[in-house]
Amino acid sequence: MKTDDFLNGLGLGSTARIDWPEVFNELHEGLVIAEVLRDENGSLNWRYLHVNKAWSKLTGLSSAGIVGKKVTEVIPDVEPHWLEDFARVAVDQRARTFVGPVSQLGRTYDIRAFPIAADRFGVLFLDVTEREANEARLTRHAKDLEARIRAEFGSRARIWEVSPDIQVVANHEGHFEQVNPAATATLGYAPDELCRIPFMELVHPDDRTSTIAAFENVKRDQPVLRFENRYRCADGTYRWLSWVSVPHENKVYATARDVTEDKQRAAELELRRAERSNLWSASRDLHVIVSLDGHYLELSDAWPAQLGYSVEELTGARFDALIFEEDMAVAHDLFAQLSRTGSVDDAEMRMRDSSGAARWFGWSAVISGDVIFATGRNLDERRRRDEQLRLAEAALTQSRKLETLGQLTGGVAHDFNNLLAVIQSSLSLLQTRLDPADARAATLLDNALSGAERGAKLVQHMLAFARKQDLAPTSVDICGLVSGMDQLLESSLGPEIEVRRRVEDEVPPALVDANQFEMAVLNLVVNARDAMEGEGVLTLSCETRDGDADPELPPGRYVRFAVTDDGPGMDAATLAQATEPFFTTKGVGRGTGLGLSMVHGLARQSGGAFRLCSAPGRGTTAEILLPVAAAAPAEIPSASAPSDRSDETGKPLKILAVDDDFLVLMGTVGMLEELGHEVLQAARGDEALDIFEAQGDIDLVLTDQAMPGMTGARLAEAMRARRPDLPIILCTGYGELPERSEAFVSGRLGKPFSERQLSEAIDRARPPKD
Repeated sequence: MKTDDFLNGLGLGSTARIDWPEVFNELHEGLVIAEVLRDENGSLNWRYLHVNKAWSKLTGLSSAGIVGKKVTEVIPDVEPHWLEDFARVAVDQRARTFVGPVSQLGRTYDIRAFPIAADRFGVLFLDVTEREANEARLTRHAKDLEARIRAEFGSRARIWEVSPDIQVVANHEGHFEQVNPAATATLGYAPDELCRIPFMELVHPDDRTSTIAAFENVKRDQPVLRFENRYRCADGTYRWLSWVSVPHENKVYATARDVTEDKQRAAELELRRAERSNLWSASRDLHVIVSLDGHYLELSDAWPAQLGYSVEELTGARFDALIFEEDMAVAHDLFAQLSRTGSVDDAEMRMRDSSGAARWFGWSAVISGDVIFATGRNLDERRRRDEQLRLAEAALTQSRKLETLGQLTGGVAHDFNNLLAVIQSSLSLLQTRLDPADARAATLLDNALSGAERGAKLVQHMLAFARKQDLAPTSVDICGLVSGMDQLLESSLGPEIEVRRRVEDEVPPALVDANQFEMAVLNLVVNARDAMEGEGVLTLSCETRDGDADPELPPGRYVRFAVTDDGPGMDAATLAQATEPFFTTKGVGRGTGLGLSMVHGLARQSGGAFRLCSAPGRGTTAEILLPVAAAAPAEIPSASAPSDRSDETGKPLKILAVDDDFLVLMGTVGMLEELGHEVLQAARGDEALDIFEAQGDIDLVLTDQAMPGMTGARLAEAMRARRPDLPIILCTGYGELPERSEAFVSGRLGKPFSERQLSEAIDRARPPKD
């Protein structure tokens, strides 16, 4: 017997062999596979080859030992026509449908019989005993009602009240004149409402044409039996009603039974039949029948759609023909497990599609008879979502960790700046008092000042990591800026490293602090040099990127600058820590571990991103993404800006210095006095306000920002409210000005600062000449 013949008979196409899968045992319909027999006298009989689980439920008989028995042995009094009718399906090779009773079982069945092979047929059946009984009762009821209406009209009143069916009397104008209690109960309207509304308005729009035709027939004295339509209920829903109508003396007498539930059951039955018919052809999963030695026998239509191979190409192939190489051992272990246990569930592995790409599938398989039935579900989308979720959670964890560390670093940098301010101011003052002839002492002092400057640079790196550095972003041609660094880069890299450039045409300017970007480029180049141990190829790239599809970046256009080396690369553990502060793979004294952290902080603070891509043996690529500049931002005067008021310098000023740190205040006061200014001092904001009120001739205020009680920005706001033209310099160990403080200060001076930087800041901020 051919499997295709069997399955075509089921309406499923080529989906299984004669030893059908377990899925047929789960069908709601009964299934019989039988073989035709011919008795000695030439009469036809048949015997059972297979029945499914539903057969027992629908017949009430046990299926134990049924295979090989004749139907007359299982149901001795079965109607003879079932022997002949079913056998003829196989003999004539033509499918037929039947509806009829099996008296011995006391049930009526809706049956579809179809040929499978010569002398073999299949039967699918459902128990429709209740449906047929209902239809018979409805027909009998219609006939009885008509007879009673015509012959016993006088007894209508009693039946009218107690009938569970709707009963109405209508006139030829289309109104109900009388309705029984069942009509109001079923439709939800009061009797007077049903009589007032033309009944055609209650009929579903799609059923009005047929209803009007039936109404016209009954008006012509033609009874209408078994007419169905939908009526609108008071709650807006529709109910299916099956009508019987008879005319009498220009009236229409009608009864209707609510068949909504019958319709729903019929629709459900039809749906199940459709699901059965489209089981393999509609499924997107991979269905396959495999021989016990591991060869594909039959495959569903989803294989070409999912993997790109035709069914013909794969028929006869081994089960592992498409398994991805790295999962081959897993596949063989699972096949061995299947052979031992008879089933495998949720086995995930990759299969190679026609393009060579790996596709993830989750497999379940079961052994049935002498074949294996397996189903594979595509897991690519689920695994992509899982991976995206994992990366997002990892990025969020890293972001929170860096944010916390950044806040700590910013606070440490502030306190360290205060310490450096004390050291640097004291060393500067000491330098003015040192005997010029004492060369040894001058050298030691210079070393100390150099150490303080190195400490200040280290703090700047820490502030860059914490994203609290004072940036002056402008519209920068970073491709041109890097080209202008050629000499510096060559001297930093050495003669054994070849520099290659890949610059896209017409790269737009980026919004970034040019000085900080130069430092970042130098950091990346020196890191690459060290990774290559002084020899190799270094590639500098500059191009435009679209950030709309990048989850780490706000939508918009970005300039991408990348440094790629051909060094040994980093493993996953090293790469994961590379941008963390103070992490370094260099020897003691060769790096602070803040270089990449500074680059990361600069990129983030500039509205972009910094990324590293590396693997052992494949080198490393470090890329900075910066937003394309729309317009140059406004700049706040800073201590590094050149002075254009040199004609106003030199005049001693009366300066109020404010700082809550006594040592910092003493150092600042000492440098101011060394510069020849008259200095008033205060340790708190309220004390400074009192002095300001008492001393009306103060020329300039130099105040710390982070003070208890009143910050420097609040103090500046209060003083400017009294004297809007008062020059105020805000000193801070943090890297950025407080929000909205620009309106109240003349400039910013970052801690620590030298005597020269202090003098230049005062020259820029000093009041103009009268």
